Amino acid sequence: MKVHFKGTRGSLPTAPTASETREKVVSALMAARGKNLRSESQIREFVEKQLPFKHGASYGGNTPCVHIETGSEEFLILDGGSGIRLLGQEIKEQGLINRTFHLFLSHLHYDHIQGIPFFAPAYLPGNKIVIHGVHKDIEKALREQMKTPFFPVDYDMFGAEFTFEKHSPGDLVEVCGSRITIFEQDHPGKSYGYRVEADEKSIVYSTDAEHRNVAHGKEYPFVDFIKGADLLIFDAPYTHSQSIGNRENWGHSSNVMGVELAAKGKVGILALFHHDPGASDEDMEKFLAHTKKFLAQSRIALKETRIGIPGAPSPRTHPSDVILAYDGLTIEL
Repeated sequence: MKVHFKGTRGSLPTAPTASETREKVVSALMAARGKNLRSESQIREFVEKQLPFKHGASYGGNTPCVHIETGSEEFLILDGGSGIRLLGQEIKEQGLINRTFHLFLSHLHYDHIQGIPFFAPAYLPGNKIVIHGVHKDIEKALREQMKTPFFPVDYDMFGAEFTFEKHSPGDLVEVCGSRITIFEQDHPGKSYGYRVEADEKSIVYSTDAEHRNVAHGKEYPFVDFIKGADLLIFDAPYTHSQSIGNRENWGHSSNVMGVELAAKGKVGILALFHHDPGASDEDMEKFLAHTKKFLAQSRIALKETRIGIPGAPSPRTHPSDVILAYDGLTIEL
């Protein structure tokens, strides 16, 4: 499977200001001083391999959308935030027609559906858009956001055939050569996570979920849901102190909780997702460094507790890596 992150920001789309872009250029030029960068290939190699990510790229600002390639000709898409617009443009440029798109919605908050009116394949006759979700009145919600005075193009202007499939937590849905299970999450109005399994690989998409004190207990159903996943896409816009401070009950989680749950679930890669719209690329780099430090300390602490207990099974295995998902990132499993 290939996982394409088209939108990774939470709450609302963000864009860099002119001053932020200018500072990136200044930082890049400062880093290039004294280096032999005469050709385009030398410059590109420097940018891609030596220049810090925060100076040469960006984590992006589109709201949630993840495209998963499973080898099927049909498309599997998770959430319809503003990132789905870019996906639609790419599909249009490739000249793909008469395709079926399975769009699974975690919930109906605006940042997860606002890109659907801009999804180019939805306007082309011959395409089929299948909307999957657990919430009631999904079609009504999509129609409402495109009504006057909120949007200039009415829902009925879509040229593709739209159908809606309502599911329940625990259901097993088989589409795009994959098996998808659904898990109810703690979020205002409820949200739903999806576990996608295909070709002996598994991905868990868990955005907009809060994990309270009960998550530290021995029995926590979410751990069973993510157990052994090769990739966990985890909602973590906050630090631990923020998640238990003034942002408690907002329906989101922290980087520390992500590491803890990934360890309990013996997850392979932890991808932090749904980034704070107020966080700059500099802030994000610090956030990632803090998370990696916590992961390293947790590994050391676990190793120390295992000393003197030969042969005993470990209750957890920390993820092999933790990353910050960014717009444009592709992970192949």
